[in-house]
Amino acid sequence: MLSLANVRTASGAAGYFAKDNYYTRADADRSGEWFGEGAAALGLKGMVDAKNFEAVLKGNLPDGSRVGSDNRYHRAGTDLTFSLPKSWSILALVGGDSRILDAYAGAVKESLAWAEKNLAETRLQHRGKEKIVATGNLVAALFRHDTNRNQEPQAHVHAVIANVTKGPDGKWRALRNDRLWEHHTLLNAMAMARFRIEVERLGYEVGELGKHGNFEAAGVPKAVREAFSTRRAEVLEKVAEMASRSPAAHDAATLMTRAEKAPVADRGALLDAWKARADELGFVPGDVIARANARAATGLGEDHSARSTIRNLGASVRAFAADLAERLGLKQGDPLIPIRFGNRPVEDVAAIHAVASAVRHLSEREAAFDRFAVYKTALSFGLPASIPAIEKRVDQLLRQGHLVRGKGADKGMVTTRDAIAAEQRILSEVEAGRWQGAALMTPERAGERLQELAQERHGLTLNSGQEGAGRMLLASTNRIVAIQGVAGAGKSTVLKPVAEILHAEGRKVTGLAVQNTLVQMLERETGIESMSVARFLGRYAPLLDGDDRQALAEARSEWKGSTVLLDEASMVGNADKEKLVRLANLLELGRFAAIGDRKQ
Repeated sequence: MLSLANVRTASGAAGYFAKDNYYTRADADRSGEWFGEGAAALGLKGMVDAKNFEAVLKGNLPDGSRVGSDNRYHRAGTDLTFSLPKSWSILALVGGDSRILDAYAGAVKESLAWAEKNLAETRLQHRGKEKIVATGNLVAALFRHDTNRNQEPQAHVHAVIANVTKGPDGKWRALRNDRLWEHHTLLNAMAMARFRIEVERLGYEVGELGKHGNFEAAGVPKAVREAFSTRRAEVLEKVAEMASRSPAAHDAATLMTRAEKAPVADRGALLDAWKARADELGFVPGDVIARANARAATGLGEDHSARSTIRNLGASVRAFAADLAERLGLKQGDPLIPIRFGNRPVEDVAAIHAVASAVRHLSEREAAFDRFAVYKTALSFGLPASIPAIEKRVDQLLRQGHLVRGKGADKGMVTTRDAIAAEQRILSEVEAGRWQGAALMTPERAGERLQELAQERHGLTLNSGQEGAGRMLLASTNRIVAIQGVAGAGKSTVLKPVAEILHAEGRKVTGLAVQNTLVQMLERETGIESMSVARFLGRYAPLLDGDDRQALAEARSEWKGSTVLLDEASMVGNADKEKLVRLANLLELGRFAAIGDRKQ
């Protein structure tokens, strides 16, 4: 997993990060290492010197420049803590397979290199306005630790990123770290994807899968992992005492149970204690390591490009993809997947399937989506594909035209030709409904009646946004309308008087929502009879085939001139949206309103 925290002060930071170092005193020159293009530009390479480290965190750079005008207001840096899942820490630290630690350190560096290239930013003043620009460089120090606060095996890497970066104008400025926070789960997924490839090459097998790309090692029982995880148990126990189970509550519980981290007085004695505990549990990590070595020796892990490995893992990838395609309803001959794979490396085959599955999954809800969302979703499937392979495949699809890049402010977005076509079909239905809506009254009269009812029933005055939404529902001449940004209490406040006016005019009003809980909430808060989108489409979508004229006539008689309100429209996939707007025109509704917030 990856956690982030701001390093608020520089004083003592070097000592803290260096004192619990994995390496022995003989390896002290590797206790911390500089990382990043920014560090290289400042001449900071190799071992982290405590004096230089603290100076950089204070904004005092080796070239004599200064970042920040006042120490009290200068954030020292950001600590990205990459932590190995417990089973791997046990194999590496109790079992003694240091190759696991090296594999993880390499994976973390790959993730950080990507972050440096894609997420490092600063603020510039341009013509009196603040402008956010990419810098492509970080100044970071990496420290490898091996214990948690309860002195249990917990391999983790602190990547302490200083609050400095070199702008495109050559000047050093404060680092804008917003995107590091925003994409930290993606960074973790990247590190774990590379780590998976490396440990499978060593012969290890993947066990239980977790969130954000995390996974355990096969062969390490859950009981053993939990026995070496009393620190986690402390946090969960505190969370259980709290009213909330949110991530914020988890963070608070972590802080409340955090004891001072004592230095390891005798590392040899600590290792002996870990081994004794493993013996008590009847677990021999050496057996798991030996099995991995045997697998690697037979070529199942070591020769990742061998034809036999491609066949074995390729079959696994295809089986996974077939299962995912069935669940997502993907068609045979998907243009995102080539018909033949030839002798492509397994990682490329995995990346092809991962990206195709990610795009189809994201396309269910959105016409266009952030490129980084494609990366994160692709990595979440747990296939043996690293971020370079995922990026390479996305670039291929863009060149081939199967993916389309956004422009201007949307340049970070991508979409598919299918999604563009679906969006155009939806817009065509919206256009077909222009001037076909049932305007019950003038906009002015609609506003008056809404305000009268709001005052009479609730003692409230509708704000301009609420009144505008109500006017659109009652007075628009368009059959299909979209209402943006009316949420929560504001939504129910306006929908109640709208429904009352429609009922008084003899019009049928029906609400739609994607989940039964939302259906019940909509009915409870507005008094509007509602049903799920699935139920509505299950009943009426067959009419779109045009085969049953009698059923169409009966449905049109039931729904003609009525109002249908789609709540939380952003939660509805484009395929269902297309069916809904087609039905709105086919059934000759008086109004079909998609209500939601595109930010949700």
